[in-house]
Formats: sequence, C-alpha cells, structure tokens
Amino acid sequence: MTNKPLSARARRALVALVLHPDATTNRTVHAEFGFKIESAERSELDGRELITFSRGPHNAFVHQLTDAGLQQCREELSAVAPDDAKPADRILFATWQLLARTLPDTLPALRSFLGMSPPSLPERILAVYQELAARPGGPVGLEKLREHLDAERKEVDRTLLEMDGRREIHLEPDPDRGGLTPEAREAAIHLAGRPMHLLRVRA
Repeated sequence: MTNKPLSARARRALVALVLHPDATTNRTVHAEFGFKIESAERSELDGRELITFSRGPHNAFVHQLTDAGLQQCREELSAVAPDDAKPADRILFATWQLLARTLPDTLPALRSFLGMSPPSLPERILAVYQELAARPGGPVGLEKLREHLDAERKEVDRTLLEMDGRREIHLEPDPDRGGLTPEAREAAIHLAGRPMHLLRVRA
C-alpha cells in the first residue's frame, strides 16, 4: 500500500465517511457537508483499501469505511500545524489532534462513539458483499455471505428475498451447477422454485 499523502479531496471524503461509516451515499454526504465523493477520490481511497463501494438502489454509489480507513483518518487528524500557520489554524490543528486521540480504533467502537445503532441486516448484507466481491457488481456465493453474517438463516433468507424484490440486490443461480460444492448447494435460497446460489449488487 502506498505511503503517498492523500489528496485534499480524498482526505475530506475520508473524514466524512468516518462521521458516516456505513452504507453512505453521496446524497448523505452532500446534505451534511455540501460536496460529493467523485470518481477520482473514490478510486484513490478504494485503491488504498480505505473504503469499499458498490452500487445501491437507483444505481447510487454506496460507500463503506474500512478499519484501515479509520486508522488513516486518525493519522491525518494527528498532523502537526506548519511552522508558519496562523493562530486560528494552530487552534484548528490542535482540535483535530484532540479528536484523533479520542477516535476509537475499530468500526464497532466508532459506531458506539457516534451513538449509532448497529447496522440493520440489509446494511450488513451490503457491507459483506462489498468486502467479498472481487469487483463492483461481481458475484458472491451465498455460502460465503452466510459465513460472515451472525444471523438466523430464516431471517437472512427473508431479508435477501425482500431486497431482491426491491431490486436492491440480484439473486441468481450459479451457471456451473455441476461444479457446486455441497456447502454452496446447502446455502442456496429458493426463488420462484429455483435455487439461487449467487448475490450481485448492480455495478
């Protein structure tokens, strides 16, 4: 991973996602902070594994902070004021340093720090998908998804079917039926009488 300093736009996007770490769209970022996370900074942050992203409802980008992104933000906020900084800027840097020392070092602790409720099951499904997908819009096997979700199978199945019905995700059968492992077959969910083995989120 590169040690090159983040661009100013990537840095502000990262700080925004620390304040909104889960399944955050540009609509939220713009409403709260007056800017959008554009392609250049999104690619910069994703390339350094500081965030993940996918496409959500209405084809909107959905951004997810990673633990590495949280650590990077702590480093960015710990920066020392330049020698020629004005007094007001020195106070701002000191405030950032205090925040950096206060920020938790894991995402669950950050959510608690921000007074956030635990993410809903649909949010967790999207977050796991973003973590496991080899590329935006790529397939993820349901057996892999289930391994990362601490939830009852019936609840997961119901939620997956509801999300598919709302077109937030797309469930599909594996075209290589003969190559399926017993675990993949067991993890399948039935939709319209057919076993679905894969999950996609539109890229």
